[in-house]
Amino acid sequence: MADTVKQKNLLTFHLHTIWLFARNDLKSIVFPETAFGIFSALSGSLLTTNSAPNLVDVLARIPRVLLWNWLNVLLFDVSNQRLPDSIVEDSVNKSWRPLPSGRLTADATRRLLLVLIPIVFVASIYLGGMQETVALMVMTWMYNDLGGADENYLVRNLMNVGGFVCFSSGATAVAVGYGQHELNKKAYSWLAIVGAIVFSTLQMQDLPDMEGDAARGRRTLPLVHGEWIARWSIAVPVIAWSLICPAFWELGIFGYTASVAIGALLVFRILMLRSVAADKCFSSILVFM
Repeated sequence: MADTVKQKNLLTFHLHTIWLFARNDLKSIVFPETAFGIFSALSGSLLTTNSAPNLVDVLARIPRVLLWNWLNVLLFDVSNQRLPDSIVEDSVNKSWRPLPSGRLTADATRRLLLVLIPIVFVASIYLGGMQETVALMVMTWMYNDLGGADENYLVRNLMNVGGFVCFSSGATAVAVGYGQHELNKKAYSWLAIVGAIVFSTLQMQDLPDMEGDAARGRRTLPLVHGEWIARWSIAVPVIAWSLICPAFWELGIFGYTASVAIGALLVFRILMLRSVAADKCFSSILVFM
């Protein structure tokens, strides 16, 4: 009985450790990208080759889309958090993560990564989104092991754009039904715009992490050019995209008004509410926009 309880506690400990790796990215990637995939699948011929999507069928794929997103996020996070510089940064910003909290060693995390890679690869064969998974693996290697995250912030933003676009495309590929339907040409044009939005506003995520980024010597836009310039570099694109997006979808005056009003509110937040808590909240809002 004692051995059974001990094994159960050990299993719980390890499952919780795995959960902690990707916990912070649930609200920034997993949930928003799952929503993106599901709503894209429901859009029918607007973004996919399925002109008459069945609501029940698409909603039934939510667990698959969630799993695909979570597995790919987990793979990236395990790869990223095992690096020495990441451990230093997390000890400042996110000390609850597995490595800085002492739940797992860097070598044990490396072994976990060796197991995860084939698991995620095989899962994508079954779920769909294989091309996006392979692309994400390549970018994970470039971002983490080749130091892409620590290059010029423009290079870092560009690599992040590739990641976000792959997550959006892969989530949609799973949501429409693997082997049944796919994204159409307009969907890829929209993904290009989404990528451009991410590229021009990603520095928002760097504002609440300035202390940790400085500790590891990362050259983010707020650290290189200062916080005030970083905030304006987000505010101006937000207003621009508030006009470009309704133009892309050929919306009427109401669509433009709603888009610009939301954009103006976001600009007010980024310029006037200047605290770590407010910046974290704004980052979450921006992800869901």
